[in-house]
Amino acid sequence: MHLLALIFLLAQSARPDWAARWDELWKTRDQPVAEKEMQKILDDQLAKDSKSFEANWRQASLYNWDANGTEGERKAELGKKAWEAGDKARETKPDDVRGHYQAGVGVGLYSEGIGILTALSQGIEGKFRDRIQAALKIDKDYLDGAPQVVWGRYFFKLPWPKRDVEKSIEVLESVLAGHPDNWRGKIYLADALADDGKGAEARRMVQDVLDGKGGQDPPEERRLKDMAQKWVASHQ
Repeated sequence: MHLLALIFLLAQSARPDWAARWDELWKTRDQPVAEKEMQKILDDQLAKDSKSFEANWRQASLYNWDANGTEGERKAELGKKAWEAGDKARETKPDDVRGHYQAGVGVGLYSEGIGILTALSQGIEGKFRDRIQAALKIDKDYLDGAPQVVWGRYFFKLPWPKRDVEKSIEVLESVLAGHPDNWRGKIYLADALADDGKGAEARRMVQDVLDGKGGQDPPEERRLKDMAQKWVASHQ
């Protein structure tokens, strides 16, 4: 058996029953009944141990999932909760990518919710960079290159004069070279390419998402296909 496969199987077998159930529900998290059960599981575990690494990184990921699907004050509220839960996880296990990554994403979503300029004025940029760079250092390929995708998006979302579209393209093209099926990376790259006057390349990226078969993470894939459709509609 391949070493990585063996490590994965060992990790799976080491999960407590509640975590195994939660991870199974994660595959249907866009269904309200599933999300309600997921939150109940986490509430029960955190009531027993508020510093639980396994519960806190999962809690952060669930908050990030919800924050990513909304805007404004609600996004800021959920992003802040994800940031806080992620920080608890990374404080418990500082060498594990999951706490750093989920906390960093939470900081980013919180910043989008309150407005990037406001976030910069509050000095939040450094908090985002610290967490995402830690995740990149530990495991840049986590979740099909997700830390790299977030890092590439960061350069695009910054306001002038900090904004660096060329750097965003560079980072996102690099991650997609190693993770060609990362649909979020393709949509983010399409945004940067379109902004850089490369509309035809941008449309090809989005079309790849629309044509993609998926199957690894159905809720995320449904969300990204919807994003791709909206992208096409807004770039007619």
